[in-house]
Amino acid sequence: MSSRRVALDAMGGDHAPGTAVDGALLARDEHGVDVVLVGPGDQLHRAMAVRGARRLPVVAASQVVGMAEDPVSGVRAKPSASVRVGARLIAAGEAAALVSAGSTGATLAAALLDIGRLPGVRRPAVAALLPIPAAAGGAVVLVDAGGNADAHPDALAAYARMGDAYARVRGVVAPRVGLLNVGAEPGKGNALARATYALLDGGERFVGNVEPDAVLAGDVDVLITDGFTGNVFLKALEAASHAFGARRLAADGERAAAVLVGIAGEVLVSHGAAGAGQIAAALRTASTVAAGRLSQRIAERLA
Repeated sequence: MSSRRVALDAMGGDHAPGTAVDGALLARDEHGVDVVLVGPGDQLHRAMAVRGARRLPVVAASQVVGMAEDPVSGVRAKPSASVRVGARLIAAGEAAALVSAGSTGATLAAALLDIGRLPGVRRPAVAALLPIPAAAGGAVVLVDAGGNADAHPDALAAYARMGDAYARVRGVVAPRVGLLNVGAEPGKGNALARATYALLDGGERFVGNVEPDAVLAGDVDVLITDGFTGNVFLKALEAASHAFGARRLAADGERAAAVLVGIAGEVLVSHGAAGAGQIAAALRTASTVAAGRLSQRIAERLA
């Protein structure tokens, strides 16, 4: 099996496995992504036969962790779950990245159990792309977008280095890092924001506190915050995009896959309701992240 191949948890998401198969075929046929499907072989081969498509390779997995299950206990109880089999492909070097549209918690649990953390990482975070045209590279890297609701200042300082590495993989030469806050002046915000500012202040490319309007203006390339605040901020942007007709932001935000940074391998999560085009976009992002050796770059930045 190719070490540049992207594994797709074909049983993750609201419309699996049909949408996963459609997205994988689209990614392969239109974008040249090398994809392997992970899931029950009979179902996946039947789905491809119905579509009359040239077959994709399949790695069999007999179990599924459902969206309603407790992520940790579900993953531990099901060693043959598709998300765990996909994670083991990464650990064995048989695939370069894993994409799942299933439960983010289950994907994170599988990644921790079967791949592991990078040295010095207490708990991985979720790095999402905010499609802001004014930003370098056309997007802002948001860390954390929902991994850790309760984070310590040293964790946010590590997020800054992780986000910097991701932005560089995307082609940003000198990423500008900002701390999401209620005001731009030093000393603003809660205890977490003030302590994090003290750790980052004076660091290379740290531009200080930034408010949401500065983010939307493209004044930063990497945005740092805790997972609770980041997830609310991301969902608020998506909701506003739908409500007020900023369709480019809404569509791009839905297509983009989020990366689990701090894992010792490339693992990405997509929306549970993702369509075929969004799955294909996630697979393309995974291919880019794998080619850029993101986890290795993060390890170097953390060291």
